[in-house]
Amino acid sequence: METTPTRPEVSPVPASAAAVFIAAFAAYLWTMPPTLPAYRDAGEMATSAYTLGVSHPPSYPLYILVGRAAVSLFPVGDPAYRLNLLSALCAAGALAVLFELLRRRLGTAPALGAAVLLGANSTYWSVAIVPEMYSMTMLFAAILLSLALRLSAGYEERLWRSFIFLYGLFLGNRTDLLLWAPGILWLAQSAPDSPLLRRKVDAGWLLKTAGFGLLGLSVYLYLPVRSATGPWLDWNHPATLQNFVGSITRRGYGGTLDTLSKSYAIGSQFEANLRAYAAHLWKDYLGIGLVLVLIGLGAQWRRSRSEYAAATLMFGAAGPLFLFLANMPPNPHALAIVEPHYLLADLVLAVWAAEGLAVIGAGAWAAVLVLALLPATLGRGLNETGGVWRRVDRRWSLEAYDYARNVFSSVPERAALVAKKDVQLFSLWYFQTVRGQRPDVRVVAQGLAGSPWYRHSAQRRGDDLFLGPLSSAEDWTQFASLNAPAYATQDADLPPGLPLGPSIGLAVALSTAAAADESPWERVARRGAASAEEEPNFFDADLLESYAIARHRLGTYYSTAKRHEDSLRQLRLAWTTKWRMPETPVFMAYGLFSLGRMREAADAYRLGISAYAALLDKAREYHALPELERSIVRSRTEALVNLGVIVEKAGRRDEAERLYTEALRGTPDFEQAHFNLAVLYWNRDWRIVVREMSEVLRINPSNAGAARSLAEARRRLGPEK
Repeated sequence: METTPTRPEVSPVPASAAAVFIAAFAAYLWTMPPTLPAYRDAGEMATSAYTLGVSHPPSYPLYILVGRAAVSLFPVGDPAYRLNLLSALCAAGALAVLFELLRRRLGTAPALGAAVLLGANSTYWSVAIVPEMYSMTMLFAAILLSLALRLSAGYEERLWRSFIFLYGLFLGNRTDLLLWAPGILWLAQSAPDSPLLRRKVDAGWLLKTAGFGLLGLSVYLYLPVRSATGPWLDWNHPATLQNFVGSITRRGYGGTLDTLSKSYAIGSQFEANLRAYAAHLWKDYLGIGLVLVLIGLGAQWRRSRSEYAAATLMFGAAGPLFLFLANMPPNPHALAIVEPHYLLADLVLAVWAAEGLAVIGAGAWAAVLVLALLPATLGRGLNETGGVWRRVDRRWSLEAYDYARNVFSSVPERAALVAKKDVQLFSLWYFQTVRGQRPDVRVVAQGLAGSPWYRHSAQRRGDDLFLGPLSSAEDWTQFASLNAPAYATQDADLPPGLPLGPSIGLAVALSTAAAADESPWERVARRGAASAEEEPNFFDADLLESYAIARHRLGTYYSTAKRHEDSLRQLRLAWTTKWRMPETPVFMAYGLFSLGRMREAADAYRLGISAYAALLDKAREYHALPELERSIVRSRTEALVNLGVIVEKAGRRDEAERLYTEALRGTPDFEQAHFNLAVLYWNRDWRIVVREMSEVLRINPSNAGAARSLAEARRRLGPEK
């Protein structure tokens, strides 16, 4: 028979909950970045909070308002640091609320174990120290769960209205909380005396409930009101009704929306995402936590079927259902985007773990000790290879600061500067708008440049820009001619065929008239990991890749200008920053070949071929789109053919044939490989020459040299037998 838990009495926050809050906040404070970190939308959120802007849909009005208050009230650090503090306070507050509601129900030891398990979770910790909305969402989720449990113990109309009002209000921070709606509303109405179970749901009760929910949701009215005043960031301009609806439904996101998931069949990435989530649970719950979860599931089932049903609905919607809907491929970038969304499901797991700790009774304190010590031990043990501690210790995280300063120092006065990726673009926004760096530079968001609201905002700010879509080479050429001097950051999506100048520092010139200039590199200062591969945080590593790409592009520019020694110097520097760039050793090989250093060129080609093979394996592991796989295969094919030329010149014909044949296995229609095979067999086997030259002409009928060679080969072969 199902039992109903007794209603907890309301009392002041006990010392134990305060201790949990202080301990968690101290840990997060110790590892907090000193300014803006490289993390997802952190730069945008910090800029919006500082300027009271309108962020990308659904625009997060509650976070912007609370963030602005934190920026104004906290007396330390720059605005980004103050928002880091806000996140840490919210994350610690969520743990304290969770601890207290579990302490009242299950006891101190189980509650402490759950708080440690969630608070030491590296995903939770990583969002607790950055200016994003996730830790505030966790605080709001813990508050809603606490209120729902109080309602499940005994229905109170005033408490229900407060719950509904807060639910609506909290959706102004992140709408992810909607995933919890079926489960948490069921929990809040599970008391025997609730209107739902008493079947006394009348129109008046429904109207009052809806009214309080709408009152909370009225925080979204900030969007049209603030938009009408022309803020610095006015994403989608929700001052109009149509745009307002587009913003709150996310239809007005704009060109930076990550639409990668739409490239895959619905549900096709579900299994891969489940595996990634399972890996997160194993890493962050250390095995023992998952055992406690399973024990707790059984305990909750026996104690309260309604709570079990509600918790299962909450976990299922925030966990598996979300992953199914997200449908993101399992590559590092996509996983970095999806990972913070694990936390609502993780909160339910922490509750189940507390139930499990309550079952083991006297052994609970030992389990708490294990849970407290293992994360630190794991972090130290894996410190050199990207362990938990390396990931969350961001006391010296200055990559975003250095990146923005180095980009701005790379361009001349009044330059138009196009950036695309979120971290790169938003970091430039923050350090220019909030910190006042290079206000003369006209920063352009590539994915937004074609949006009417974005063009209007630029005009209102007096940016003196001619904007439009930036997709085709023609678009870019027109942009560069109308907004000279024009540059792009290394993350910009530059179309094939676009004539470019050299990389100048971390920017690439959009004009072939620009001359190579290495002087900006004398002003470049970069702190942090030596290479992108050594950096445990994805977004920091992504910024480091910009340095490697800039050096690589400058090296290829020098190569085109036949300055091969200068090219090799830049390419080597690029490779030390990111060695998983197969194209870099391939270009080095070309330079070495041009200098007559054949053995070194062959070795460089082999390194590039090996790197392409590894990259192809990763592309398949990450479920890359077919066109990306084909591009990698073709690049590897070109390197194989070029290596074949070198070994053929060295007289190693058998090895050359093997390389050409391997190239054709990857790309059967690769014209040069067929041509080289024909040349390899010239005067040796005319049948093979005819066959391969025929293939060349099938692929490219306009190849006059192949046509002449085929005619000669057929003459030499004589009448076919």
